[in-house]
Amino acid sequence: MSGWTHDLTLPEAIDFKGIVSRLTEDPLQVEHKGRLVVPVFIDEQAYITTMEAIDSHTLRIDGSGPHIPVLTQLKRRFRLSEPNPAQRLKATSLHAIVEQFGDERLVLDHSPFTALIRSIIHQQINLSFAHTLTERVFRTFGTVQDGIVLPPTPRQLALARREDLLALQLSGRKADYLLGVATAAIDYDGLATATDAEIAETLIALKGVGPWTVQNVLMFGYGRPDLFPASDIGILRAFERLLGFRPSVEEATRLAEEFAPVRSHAAYLLWRSIE
Repeated sequence: MSGWTHDLTLPEAIDFKGIVSRLTEDPLQVEHKGRLVVPVFIDEQAYITTMEAIDSHTLRIDGSGPHIPVLTQLKRRFRLSEPNPAQRLKATSLHAIVEQFGDERLVLDHSPFTALIRSIIHQQINLSFAHTLTERVFRTFGTVQDGIVLPPTPRQLALARREDLLALQLSGRKADYLLGVATAAIDYDGLATATDAEIAETLIALKGVGPWTVQNVLMFGYGRPDLFPASDIGILRAFERLLGFRPSVEEATRLAEEFAPVRSHAAYLLWRSIE
């Protein structure tokens, strides 16, 4: 199937350079000659696309595969078909952060399952080691296409042996958690039509999945707009820089009430403020 180019004009400005800066903190995210390399999955087939900003309102996308389905996936992941939620936060206590990072978007993970296994790997370890472990798992059990490491599907990860996961320096618990979510009889993509509560109820039943992981999957896997991981250490540190004191989890939850109904994007901006 031949390649194609699409210039996407947006009604609102986008800080694509800022988005790329954050995404490429992950070593699995590739930037080549100023263009962001983005794999898109259609029916488990990966198509490699590249994206670059032509100006503040235009993105150029070079892709392969079915044009409209690939473009639809990119718009979903980069939140390009909806108003920028930062506009709702200009009149809140985050106004200064909005001035700096407000033209960025919260970019979704490849899939809900990818967001789930990434969140499990990232539990209770520093970000640098989390990136290292994630790359090892993806490279070992996923696939490599055109030099790009693609995350494993549930089917691929289910074939892993526990000792293979331990060899990557995953803890025994996390090895068990990853195998558990990979072999669970759950249609992760099918949950996209469920409510937040229904998704949370399904995921929380999995071993190793707690509220923090569920919130991350809802935000980065399903794109739900009004989640706020108040217990996240990064969120608490960002509040400390913003307010001059570190709130408790309960206080952070109350502070976030002014950000409804776009608390997910508020969390993104808070993370950005300390990076």
